[in-house]
Amino acid sequence: MTQTAWVLSLTQFYLGLGFMLFFLALELGLSWVLLVLRIRARHEAAPLLAYRFWVRIYALTLIIGFAASLPLLFQLGTLWPDFMDRAGEVAGPLLGMAVLTAFIFKSCFLGAMLYGQRSLSENAHTVVVGLVAIGTSLTAWWVIVLLAWLQHPVGAVLTEDHYQVVDWLKLLGGAAPPLFGVLLSGGLLLAATLMLSLTAQRTRTRPSDAGDRTVLIGGTWLLLGAVVLQVVLAAWLGRMLLPVQPARTAAVLPQWTTGPVERVSVFAWLDVAGGRTVWALEGPDLLSNWLTQPQEAVVASGAHRDASPQAGAAKAGPGAQVAPADAAPAAAGASEVQGLNDLIGMRPPVWFTYASSRLAVLLTAVVGLMGLWALWRGYRLGFEADSFRARTRTGFQALVWVALLLQAVGWMHVLVGSLPYAVYGTVTLREIGSVQDEFGLWLVTGLQVVIYGALGLGFRQLLGHTMRYGVVPVARHRGRA
Repeated sequence: MTQTAWVLSLTQFYLGLGFMLFFLALELGLSWVLLVLRIRARHEAAPLLAYRFWVRIYALTLIIGFAASLPLLFQLGTLWPDFMDRAGEVAGPLLGMAVLTAFIFKSCFLGAMLYGQRSLSENAHTVVVGLVAIGTSLTAWWVIVLLAWLQHPVGAVLTEDHYQVVDWLKLLGGAAPPLFGVLLSGGLLLAATLMLSLTAQRTRTRPSDAGDRTVLIGGTWLLLGAVVLQVVLAAWLGRMLLPVQPARTAAVLPQWTTGPVERVSVFAWLDVAGGRTVWALEGPDLLSNWLTQPQEAVVASGAHRDASPQAGAAKAGPGAQVAPADAAPAAAGASEVQGLNDLIGMRPPVWFTYASSRLAVLLTAVVGLMGLWALWRGYRLGFEADSFRARTRTGFQALVWVALLLQAVGWMHVLVGSLPYAVYGTVTLREIGSVQDEFGLWLVTGLQVVIYGALGLGFRQLLGHTMRYGVVPVARHRGRA
């Protein structure tokens, strides 16, 4: 596989994966928002108005997210044909459970949720909405377990270039809980910003009602809570992944030579070709220690000790020299970090990994400050959307895009920071990639950008139509809404 073909294959896969993760996160966040609204609607009228509007948005998100997930299954076989041969015993059951959950558990109750509100009792319909939220969460969980295992392969043994599961409980643990938490908190953040933006915009052409006020209050507090939750969970995920991924740690610091931990920089200008930092604004020592500790705990947890001796000779391609995966933490020790200059050929894109970590922190701070601003404006105006000025509505619109950019940067840091590995420390993407014509890859990549762009634009247009004209009742002639 040539370098151009490798980059194009990776671009195709990450485009599809990123598009699917966005709608999966939004679907996950909205499902739990709808459950809360449905529970409150049993005693209040305003949450029921909000529920009837947002359940249509959820259905639209679910349809596009489901459609976006299908190409990934084909890309897994066409772009990375040897992946299932290497890790099929792990990936096969997880993907099968995700499909089974999506088709059976969640979809069985989706129809009753969308069309059975008047046919079911209040309690029964609330239970159905809860089951849809649980089904959505389980579908996301199986996908995240696979992504987390690729980042931190535990619970399986690499024997003769094939992974075999030895402990499913350990495999379902690892980095999966914090990574799922990041997806859930990101979905809640996207749902909250969308709630604030759409509510502020739809009151341009129609008077606000009690449901709008409920959404504004709930969305504002949900936004602030989601920001705090995502900060905590992202810190937990970083605490788990950075010690077992020395290349990512060195790029985040950044550190070029193996040795004692250097002070992390707040911002720096890197000379990647020369293997040095030209200029840096250093941060506190406490942050450097947090990024690299505890190494002993990582070794004790068996991060790479499940791998057989064959896994130690991780293959990066012809002529590449790679240290054993399980030797990295032990060699570096608790107070040392492997340098980027000693990881040439097995390190991620340094500039992107370094900059994305800083940009994610900056965007998180911006979203948090904008959330506080939204709370202040809301209380000042009594959460009456009719009282919002044009700049306030514009601010809510901008908040959606900032939150979306934050999720994109965070997930790209997680995915790109683990390159060139497919299964970190053992299997590289070049090993499992297919030999394809570059012209075909360019063509498919271009078509993929056009199709995903059209889907994204269509989603935005449908949101605008729903926002402007409201919700069209379902089965009006039968008296159902």
